[in-house]
Amino acid sequence: MPHSSDPPESESTRTSSLAEELEAIPYEPLLPVEKKLILWSLSLGVVLLAILLWVSATFFPIAGHTVAK
Repeated sequence: MPHSSDPPESESTRTSSLAEELEAIPYEPLLPVEKKLILWSLSLGVVLLAILLWVSATFFPIAGHTVAK
């Protein structure tokens, strides 16, 4: 927390110091387990979305829309 005697930082000073801090963080590649978790999460999301669309179309059809058989 800044003291009352400290001059206020300008927006560009805070932005440049943030950029410098982000550049100082070393690159860390994803671990294999993290990649698997991401893949599982995305796959589960796609499957659940497909199920939701099927349930919606089956049990709550749009009025006037008929399914060709």
